[in-house]
Amino acid sequence: MVRLEAPWQTYQKKIKALFERDKDIIVGEIYEATDGGVDYAFDIEVMRHDKYIALDRVLTGVKVFGNVTLGIVLYDEENASNADPLSLYKTLFDGNPIVKAIATRTDATGTDWNYICFNPEIVQFFDDDLTDFNGNWSGLAEDIAREVFADNYHSVNFCTAAKDGVDKPLGEWP
Repeated sequence: MVRLEAPWQTYQKKIKALFERDKDIIVGEIYEATDGGVDYAFDIEVMRHDKYIALDRVLTGVKVFGNVTLGIVLYDEENASNADPLSLYKTLFDGNPIVKAIATRTDATGTDWNYICFNPEIVQFFDDDLTDFNGNWSGLAEDIAREVFADNYHSVNFCTAAKDGVDKPLGEWP
C-alpha cells in the first residue's frame, strides 16, 4: 500500500525542524481533533513566556489545506511581553542554533530592513517525497520560515547567511 505524507503533516514537520534544537520549544505530533472546529491539531509547548507571546503573534492558529484544517495549540509553560515584530522574532529564536544573526540594516534611502539570517545549512526530514530518492523533504530554514509565518511576519525578512561568512552591506550587492 502506497501512502504519502499529507501537506498538514509536512507543515508540522517544518515547524518542528525550525525549533528542534531550541530547548525552550517542544513541537508535538499531529492528532485528530475532537473539538475546536479543526480536523487535526498539534501542540507546541513553550517554556518561556516571552517566546510564547512571540510565537502566538507570528504563527497562525489555524492553517487550511484544501478541505482539511490544522489547528496549532500553544501552551505557555511560564508567563508578559509586548514588542515590535523584530523583537518578537529575537525572542522567538533566542538561543536557537538554526539562526546565525538577527539584524536591521538601513539602505541609502534611510529605510530600515529587518532580517532573520539562518545558518547556511540544509534542513531535511522524512516526508514520503516520491521525487526524492530517500523520501526526504530538503530545503532552507528561510523557506520554511516564509511559509510558516506567511500570514504574520510583519516587515521581517528571512534569509540565509552568506556561506563564506562574509555578509555584504546594503547597496553593495552584486
